[in-house]
Amino acid sequence: MKMKARACGLAFAGLLFALPGLGYAQTWIPSWYASPAPSDKAAETVSDLTLRQIVHVSAGGASVRIRLSNAYGKAPVTFDAAAVALRAEGAAVQAGTSRPLTFSGKASVTIPAGAYALSDPVGLDIAQGADLAVDLHVPGPTAPDTIHVIQRDAVYAAEGNVVGQTDLTTVKPLAGGLWLWLDEVEVSGGPAKAAVVAFGDSITDGYNQKPDANTAWPDVLAQRLAAAGTPMGVINAGISGNRMLHDGQWPPFGAAGLARFDRDVLAQPNVSAMIVLLGINDIGQVTGGPANPDYVSADALEAGLTQMAERAHERGLKAYVATLTPFKDTTIKNYYDADKEVISVAVNRWIRTQKVFDGVVDFDKAIEDPAHPGQMQPDFDSGDHLHPGAVGEAAMAAVVPLEGLR
Repeated sequence: MKMKARACGLAFAGLLFALPGLGYAQTWIPSWYASPAPSDKAAETVSDLTLRQIVHVSAGGASVRIRLSNAYGKAPVTFDAAAVALRAEGAAVQAGTSRPLTFSGKASVTIPAGAYALSDPVGLDIAQGADLAVDLHVPGPTAPDTIHVIQRDAVYAAEGNVVGQTDLTTVKPLAGGLWLWLDEVEVSGGPAKAAVVAFGDSITDGYNQKPDANTAWPDVLAQRLAAAGTPMGVINAGISGNRMLHDGQWPPFGAAGLARFDRDVLAQPNVSAMIVLLGINDIGQVTGGPANPDYVSADALEAGLTQMAERAHERGLKAYVATLTPFKDTTIKNYYDADKEVISVAVNRWIRTQKVFDGVVDFDKAIEDPAHPGQMQPDFDSGDHLHPGAVGEAAMAAVVPLEGLR
């Protein structure tokens, strides 16, 4: 009897693995990401509103699913309709491409405070570098507690439930162009078999870049990989204002890099490598020197980076570290001084000589003005002497060694 029961159990297990159409049988590649952060707009609410958020995917596929986040919610959030479609232009989608999304087979999903929700997969042919429109309808008064503050692409909103509509005719602007609740887009059935995570702050996030232009260095890196015949997902896990060792000075600046590292890097499916560019805000945002409890030394930043490398290696990821970029004479008040420059130079010296990472991406040398050490080349500058413009971001992406990511 025991042998028969065991044989029955094995047959049943085999049947489970053989069943077609189950989501877990597919390989999912992260293709777009926005790291969630807490909002500072607790008093505001969203009600009976359709959000159409445009995302520029780094990897294509034959099916797609989305991840929603209520990570910083103080109460459950409900969406009673959702869809994904290929974008046409502006707020319009290509006719016939809208696919309604379900969550565990249901059109409506309620996400508890602090939790996430993954949609069921839908079939949709998506090319690398395509723009997708993700629609969400928020029925009741809901506080936008979980956001991403930089509008990399475009966000549209319309009154009522118009999910899946080809065009949004009554678009209302969203204050600040915030991303709301949309956390990730994953694809399956395409040529990409793995993804790389760009982990950083505003220079990675795309601050001072033209919205909806896809010029941040992770976007350009995805284009380079595709052109080189190595399609990969490249996800942008940058948060503007983010620091490595302390939480953000403003809620949307997010949790400390070391605190969000597991969520934004290690928990991503099918990631093969990460590139970390983090630490300049730990140096620049702090005034008053060592007397300030938020002050960090070069040694502390080096220890934090080492932790990231070791934790990435523990999960089998390749770990790459980027040098801190020039910030001398930035227009951001109190951000730069000679003592801070000493810390930055010391960290970069360590980065170039350490042996804990698998490689170094020298973003500093890629955009520094050779005639003026510590300053950015004028053609690469967005204007504030801290954040590169589109040409500078492209120069950064150009020095990432593709072979290591493969």
